[in-house]
Amino acid sequence: MKQIFLIMVAISGFFGDLAYGQLPNCPCAGSRLKRPLFPGSKDSIEIIQSYDPNAIIGPDGVTPNHWVSVKDRLPYTILYENAASASAPAKRVRVISPIEPKEDAATFQLGSFGFNNQTFAVPPNTVSYYQRLDCRDSLGLYVDVTAGYDQIANEAFWEFQSIDPLTLLPPADPLKGFLMLQDSTQPLNGHGFVNFSIKPKQNAITLDTIGARADIVFDANDTIPTNIHVNTIDAFPPTSHMTALPPSNTNPITLSWTGTDDAGGCGIDYYTIYYSTDQVNFNVLIPKIRRNDTTLTLPPDTSYCFFVLATDRVGNAEVLRPGEIRCTSIGPPLPVTWLYFKGKTVSKDNLLEWATAYEQNSKQFDVERSLNGTVFNRITVVNAAGNSSQTKIYQYTDHDIDRLHSEYMFYRLKQIDLDGRFKYSNIVRLRYNENSMVNSIVYPNPTQGLITILVGDKALVGSEAALYDVNGRLLENIRITANSQSFSLQAYVNGVYYIRLSNKEVLKIVKQ
Repeated sequence: MKQIFLIMVAISGFFGDLAYGQLPNCPCAGSRLKRPLFPGSKDSIEIIQSYDPNAIIGPDGVTPNHWVSVKDRLPYTILYENAASASAPAKRVRVISPIEPKEDAATFQLGSFGFNNQTFAVPPNTVSYYQRLDCRDSLGLYVDVTAGYDQIANEAFWEFQSIDPLTLLPPADPLKGFLMLQDSTQPLNGHGFVNFSIKPKQNAITLDTIGARADIVFDANDTIPTNIHVNTIDAFPPTSHMTALPPSNTNPITLSWTGTDDAGGCGIDYYTIYYSTDQVNFNVLIPKIRRNDTTLTLPPDTSYCFFVLATDRVGNAEVLRPGEIRCTSIGPPLPVTWLYFKGKTVSKDNLLEWATAYEQNSKQFDVERSLNGTVFNRITVVNAAGNSSQTKIYQYTDHDIDRLHSEYMFYRLKQIDLDGRFKYSNIVRLRYNENSMVNSIVYPNPTQGLITILVGDKALVGSEAALYDVNGRLLENIRITANSQSFSLQAYVNGVYYIRLSNKEVLKIVKQ
């Protein structure tokens, strides 16, 4: 018996890999197999090996198709397990997850991993990783961990290799491995996991799918595939349209709108209503509403502008489109019903034009001008029609504007009726020697961190804006890359900030 014992020890050391299942066509992973020591021998050894029922878990998404947004970072967890029926710890485990056609390999990031009762963090934004873990206290082993993205094979991989601290080689003892046998008193033993995340390709379209999967190899066993986790992509935001408002209103007022998601999309979740009293700074009036109308009572004798933006069920948010702002004045019936007030620059003159659809007891229009958009001064008076139910068109020319030595000029009308009551029109901003511009708009304002700037001057696209604090200190420059530019103030404390555009517009932002 002593000789047989020595032979078994020698075979266990010399054919260590054989003892971990390098036998062809192994009929049952995790079982105990009897094999002869040598061909024709009546003595036998017991082949012991590890076993893995495994799975991949991805984002649940939105039912019924596990919808995700094309902008989402998709988290995945791959589980592997040395089953209770296994007869030995696992020395080496290799996990592979092929990159799907609609996954962007350039956005792949490793997450934490763990085995038995231990979890190990990976630094943020890590694409490749190697570490020799000192597990001598718990396992009597080192564990080499190598993980990353294989560009040639186009797959993510993780490799866990047990290392004997004495030989610095894979352990020869078949009962030595990093992934332990399951133990009813230690429920985490025998379990392992890896985490990673990745984004969809930005050219993916709605109804494209991502079918994430993984392959796991225990020691020298056959590859065992996981389940396939499928998500469906919603690539585009919905669109909405607010119904036009009359020029004047009385409380309560009703706002109504329509909306539709992109073809095949997951559907609209809610709408956000924004409002402004100065036509520049728009704040959230109703953050989430799932109806298509609402009735409001607002402080009277004020002009209000509104717009609506839709968000779908995976968080794709609509961006404000030009021409989607609706304005009205709330109060008693106005003596004048405005049609428009506009202007343009021709040579060295600013031509102003406005029209009314109805006038009652209207006395005059004071034309006011400002060089900074804040302080206005009257430059002329234009007599009103008094009483009229027909369209009336008025004009005024501000001559020789070069004398003002200002690139920008702002105009508004102060309509005064016979009893002294008055209302202001919208503000027209004109740029010397160029066609009239519209104001840039910022929303939401106040904000909790994220703002969107809708530039009024297309020439601003490609320029840089500057962010200042309330003390005039330059904080950072912002590259304007589109007509609608998003920017985050999350890194800054609550307070007042200013964004100065390259055309000298200054937007005041309140972070709270």
